[in-house]
Amino acid sequence: MDWNRTKTILILTFLVFNIFLASDLYKKQTDISGLEMQNQVTLDEQLKDLNVTYDNDPSLQSKKMAFISGNVHYFTDKEEKTLEENTSQDITINGRKLISTLKKPYLISDPDAPSAYSIFLETYVYEGGKYQYFRKDSNDPNIVYFVETHEDKPLYSQDSGMVVVTLEDDKIVSYTQTYLNLKEIVKERKIDPVSETIGLLVSQQDIVAYDKVQDVSIGYYTVTSEDERDTFVFVPTWRVVVENKKNDKPERYYYVNAIEKTVFSDSEENTESDNEEEDESNDKTFDPDSSSPQSTKGD
Repeated sequence: MDWNRTKTILILTFLVFNIFLASDLYKKQTDISGLEMQNQVTLDEQLKDLNVTYDNDPSLQSKKMAFISGNVHYFTDKEEKTLEENTSQDITINGRKLISTLKKPYLISDPDAPSAYSIFLETYVYEGGKYQYFRKDSNDPNIVYFVETHEDKPLYSQDSGMVVVTLEDDKIVSYTQTYLNLKEIVKERKIDPVSETIGLLVSQQDIVAYDKVQDVSIGYYTVTSEDERDTFVFVPTWRVVVENKKNDKPERYYYVNAIEKTVFSDSEENTESDNEEEDESNDKTFDPDSSSPQSTKGD
């Protein structure tokens, strides 16, 4: 046997085999990249075919976010006394809820500007710097909602971390407050990009022909059941606001778990009708989203 010849043949065989494997791997990577590009093109084409308007904001990029939990804060007599001594307001504490009536109404220079409320929140409200303007009540523009935040990301669709302000003649006359003590419970994980969220809503026919995606924002949504009211768990969530350009139906609100792709839809209009029936004690916190979200299809 010619050992040198045999050795040469084996070396050449292994070399050819390695070249084949490398070529196959490159082809698979190329196919995956091409598929990802094709999926993106397909979404853009779907939106175009459906006449759906969607502003793909480049500032809403994929990022990492942590899961958080929130324990209901029960206000103390000391906190009540401190606020009353430092500001001109009468405060009533009802466990987890703080109810305030201002002795001297606080003038808001521009009630439509979220920044106009900042000084009031930081001065008059317990941990007020942690709250963020959310929106006005669609039935009563004199009621304004502020939601608690974690690292500047709002908490959606719950009423246990909220300030609800009442205005008269562009002046704040009263407010109610609830507060959650928040902490991270799971390390940061990469969240789904906005494009995947929009694609999911399109595939489930939550976004349909002639819809307009009004707004997309990132925050937290509670997954805690109704019987666990003292502690909440929140997951990173995309909030998508949709309206239809062909009809006069109310805006639709979708909350998409940014990690597990679970979709919830809320009708914010329904809960606002409750504002007309405020109880005599004023002991009520208004929820700008539905407190009972409806789960829709999800992967």
